[in-house]
Amino acid sequence: MNLFITVPAWALQSHGAPEGLYVHQMAHILYMCALAYLYWNIKRTSFSGRGWRFLQLFCLLMFLWNIIAFTGHSVGLVLGQSDFFKDDGYWHTRLLGPITAVKLIYYLTKMDHLVCVPALFFLFLSLRIFYHDSLKQDRNEES
Repeated sequence: MNLFITVPAWALQSHGAPEGLYVHQMAHILYMCALAYLYWNIKRTSFSGRGWRFLQLFCLLMFLWNIIAFTGHSVGLVLGQSDFFKDDGYWHTRLLGPITAVKLIYYLTKMDHLVCVPALFFLFLSLRIFYHDSLKQDRNEES
């Protein structure tokens, strides 16, 4: 075995049928429950401030993202290999017509990054605010 020979490492994991998809879908449900609990707990304890509002926005958007991803995975089960045309592997896959409601839902759920990226941005903003607030508190305690 030569340690200096490289091979491609793709950032895509396909799930074995059907157990992999079941576990993946259960993970979406568990993540949604955790986000709902975090959102509720922030509201219940009356935390205030921009950081907490941004964290709640993160929870709401990631909850929505999980719904979109869960739906996309479920709709993907209905579609077959004959609904796709692969030019040059996975990265050049095209959805074949005629466009049905199922295909349209599948296509729209593949744009989940339009919800996930803003959610992660709100998480970043909340953590940055928490960090700056803790720095101010440390400086006040030192004085």
